[in-house]
Amino acid sequence: MKKILTVFRFTLLAAVTLTFSGPRFLSIPCALWPAEVFAESVSQAAAESKPILIINEDNDHYFKQTSDLMTLEALQAYVDQMKNSHVTHFFMCPQGQRTSYASKVHEPIWEGMADGSPINYGPGKSGIRWATNCRKLFDMGIDPYHVWIERCRKNGISPWISMRMNDVHFVSRENYFRNFNFWREHKELWRVPETNMKNWMDCAFDYSKKESYDFYFACAKELLERYDMDGFELDWMRFCLHLTPGKEREQAHCLTRFVREVRQYANEIGKKRGRKIPISVRVPATPQASSALGMNAVEWANEGLIDQIVASCFFSSSDFNIAASDWKKLLKDPKFPVLTAADDGVSCGNGIPRMELTHEMYLGWANAMLGNGSDGLYLFNLVYRPEKFQKIIAEGLEKERILNLHRRHVVSYRDFLAAYDDPALNPEKQLPRNLTEAKAEDFTVQFGKKPTKEGKLWVVAAFMETSTLDKAKFSVKLNGIESKNMEELPNPTLLGNAKRAVRFLVPLAAAKDGLNTVSIRAETDENQKISWLELEYVPEK
Repeated sequence: MKKILTVFRFTLLAAVTLTFSGPRFLSIPCALWPAEVFAESVSQAAAESKPILIINEDNDHYFKQTSDLMTLEALQAYVDQMKNSHVTHFFMCPQGQRTSYASKVHEPIWEGMADGSPINYGPGKSGIRWATNCRKLFDMGIDPYHVWIERCRKNGISPWISMRMNDVHFVSRENYFRNFNFWREHKELWRVPETNMKNWMDCAFDYSKKESYDFYFACAKELLERYDMDGFELDWMRFCLHLTPGKEREQAHCLTRFVREVRQYANEIGKKRGRKIPISVRVPATPQASSALGMNAVEWANEGLIDQIVASCFFSSSDFNIAASDWKKLLKDPKFPVLTAADDGVSCGNGIPRMELTHEMYLGWANAMLGNGSDGLYLFNLVYRPEKFQKIIAEGLEKERILNLHRRHVVSYRDFLAAYDDPALNPEKQLPRNLTEAKAEDFTVQFGKKPTKEGKLWVVAAFMETSTLDKAKFSVKLNGIESKNMEELPNPTLLGNAKRAVRFLVPLAAAKDGLNTVSIRAETDENQKISWLELEYVPEK
């Protein structure tokens, strides 16, 4: 039976609401139960449930809308749209750099610069709307996160608070309204104090420095104290570098100590509230990459410091080849929940333009994640794509339902490791690549679970411009079986802004579960450069 985090409350004699299908809601007077009995019941119900679907609401999305939506009724309606949907958990981020509520640790988003310098709200009007709308809610005595937490519970959704551990959005903009004054005044606490600020993450706080550590711990304490959450997320992927460059492994103990102290403080708060506050961490996609950057999530889990791991991409590209099963091999508890996360875009390689995920790409990603052991799915930035958001929460991403639907499986890369040259850490660095006539190049594509319904399977490839690209021919094989049919695609710019796109029909029977090998050779004297590759399954109608 899977040990999956569920919606639960331990208030005396209160009922616990579990977001399961069949029955959809289950009420249990949990305060009367021994902990072991309650946990076992949760496990049994979870084993029969649909997968967890987490929606992340960041610190600014809602507040960049028009001011007429800054009311109690509109805030409630925003959560109500997820009622009776496939959403099981709503992760809310009240802070990134500044807070979207009135913090006692540092200034909120609507306050000015400490030295009186003019505020830079960035291009357009979204920045000033964010600040103005949060101030409006504050003046009305409304904390949106209190409203959303209460409304989530009413609608059978588990409300969590997500803390960004080192947000550095647009730090190179002078006097930018997001940047809090303590950060502006203490460059000596940055990872690279002498930085030219071209790399935002140089400007992230260094947790090995006491003042940085203490600042973020104060932020965590405030969130735990302020909000009556079901659980608490430490989002180490916003952003994903937290220690002195080159000393990440050596200084990893700093992050472990931080997680341990947050666990201890959450236990204190939980004891006062009469229930445990689970802790989730969002970390890099693989245990090896996570440890290389100082985030020893396996150690945290095995020590009992956390209750859930979310293996994730950063931003530039959703990762179609995260294997939760790889994490579970290293965990003492085989039932420990490991979930996987996607952002709203994909790129086939560092420097290749990021493309917005299509619905079919979301289905391909979800199929691959669930087929490789993920206990649930976590969608970051989906709320910025309202049509896709509504479709996904209405239809869900259950593996049985999506197995035989039109889906796309894109070759992706580990975006947070783009600067690393260690192939052991970054085996996903496959594109772009030169193709020659001399030999075929092999690429691995994660296909998840094979469909059981007949249909067409295409190898889709796109290429960068060369003088002979228009006339170039290619031979393509899937797992050694050659394609006999090729079609030109009309819009190559939709595939990483390529100059030419072609798809090759391959036998569906040639595909297998999990990783597949696509072999491509250029049948031309001049080298060609491939910049996009995917497997696309189109079921028969």
